[in-house]
Amino acid sequence: MGRMGATLLGGLMMLAQAQSAQAVPPTADDFTIQYWTTNEDGTRGRQMTANDLRGYVNKARCECGQAVSARVRLQSSEARDSVPVRTYIGNNCGIAEAGNNQQIFPCALAINDFTNTYTRNIDLEFNPVWLASGVANRNVRDINTAEAAAGCETQTGDGGIWICVEDGNQTDCQSAEFVIQGTQTEITNSEGTTPSLTYDFLAPTINATDFRASGGDGSVVIKWDNSTTTDIQGYRALCANADGTPVDGKGFSISSVTAENRGTVYYTADNLCPDGPFDQVDVDPDPDPIDDSGTDTEGGTGGDTEGGSTGAAGFGAEPGVAHGGMVDCCGAGECSDPTCVAAVAAVEGDCADGWSQTCADLAEDFCDVCEGDGNCCAENTSPSCADVACTLSVCEEEDFAYCCADRWDAACANRAKDGVCDVCDAGTTGEPGMTTGATTTGATTTTTSTGTGSESDTDSGTDTDGLDTSGIESLDWAYVCSDFIAANASTARIEGLTNDLDYQVLLVAFDYAGNPVSASEVFIATPRETTDLWEQCDAQGEICGTGGFCSCTTDGPSRQDTGWLLLTGLLGLVARRRRTGTGGRA
Repeated sequence: MGRMGATLLGGLMMLAQAQSAQAVPPTADDFTIQYWTTNEDGTRGRQMTANDLRGYVNKARCECGQAVSARVRLQSSEARDSVPVRTYIGNNCGIAEAGNNQQIFPCALAINDFTNTYTRNIDLEFNPVWLASGVANRNVRDINTAEAAAGCETQTGDGGIWICVEDGNQTDCQSAEFVIQGTQTEITNSEGTTPSLTYDFLAPTINATDFRASGGDGSVVIKWDNSTTTDIQGYRALCANADGTPVDGKGFSISSVTAENRGTVYYTADNLCPDGPFDQVDVDPDPDPIDDSGTDTEGGTGGDTEGGSTGAAGFGAEPGVAHGGMVDCCGAGECSDPTCVAAVAAVEGDCADGWSQTCADLAEDFCDVCEGDGNCCAENTSPSCADVACTLSVCEEEDFAYCCADRWDAACANRAKDGVCDVCDAGTTGEPGMTTGATTTGATTTTTSTGTGSESDTDSGTDTDGLDTSGIESLDWAYVCSDFIAANASTARIEGLTNDLDYQVLLVAFDYAGNPVSASEVFIATPRETTDLWEQCDAQGEICGTGGFCSCTTDGPSRQDTGWLLLTGLLGLVARRRRTGTGGRA
């Protein structure tokens, strides 16, 4: 072979090697994913810590539209093919893209470009709602224009960046092509593991019962029973004047909307964004997913209220009929709760394609959407309650959809007793005024002073009817009257109050993400001036003598005084022995 032939052959071999090297697609290890906080105007703040990833995205931040910022970059040192790489925001994106489960709404599309674009930093911002909700219509996927299939309801889970690297075998992304599946970040926590971005829009379950208050000098002490462990991170005590206004010198505010979450503060939208949402995403009240053929499907959430990729809201009129992913998951036919579908499909893969009785049986163990068997008129540990009609009447209201999706708490029970459920009428299953396990309804607690200087717990039955409690019940930070109270605590003291004035008092529980729930009803408490020992003796007829602790008379000691003289002598003898003993040791 001549020199020219050898040169040509060498060039062809080098070209072949280069093409071979470029044929390797990017893998998960080639990408870095970072998450950052944003300010009110969407400006990037600071990179999220492990604490933030675990509990930053709460319901208030979703309702305020406080964007999450992300940075995506392909860090591989090897040459890569210029293949389509798509970035989505959400959860269960692989299942949704597979197209075999029309009950899961597809994820929002953030980036649709080629490999080379990812070799430099790609920064994007997204509304927290996209972590929990898919798009309402498969044909409108762009994150900037799509409508969400659900709002900031009671969803909780892991979400984030999903990256699909297309292999060219089929059009669009397939489930197996997702190299990043929502849980990858570059942060390592104290346990040495990599936390994923968590969203939590669900208030905690109340674990405190039997509230009572006692008055001290310029203070009020709240006590409660705390016998179980739930997802409660801690408490804050709230107080208000009798007219409902905040107490001077109380309240707090956060340093900034990007402050690191350490699990000691609760958030509401009214506190976080009092002037209105920073950003909003339109939510389709009747989402209509489109299948791969472009025709309408009948596998959506249905109903008149919002459903979604992980949420549950809409209800039908009859038990056993599809109504937003509640009771219907517990029988053969269809389950329209995507979280339940995903959980069961992980055990029995066929359940992703059809909902058989086997799937329904598994749902009893893996899903919290099946009909409960607890008392409708009191807090119980199961979702829903024993009466189907009552269950549907309560859960068809948007604010109470979680009662069937997660747990039947005190608020659900109170709603059932508020004229919604016939079974809660007086004389049947639970009477008005009964203790629900978290609060005592129909009565509130006040305080009295016994005159002994000790704290006294009373349940006087004084109610708050006629008082404006809307302020304190709004959970505005202006009403916060305590520091952080640990989850295992059973008492809290509110200081700096004025004696003989009535105060409204409320205890608020919250989870690590800062989602709050009222742990008690509003009750009335009154601080009282305390008395010392001599004042008590004097008030009871000078039983301690006539001259106070230094009783001096001209007529000699009385029988009452003798006891004080003897006590004084004994105390002097003890003091003398102590001094003598000390001198000896020296």
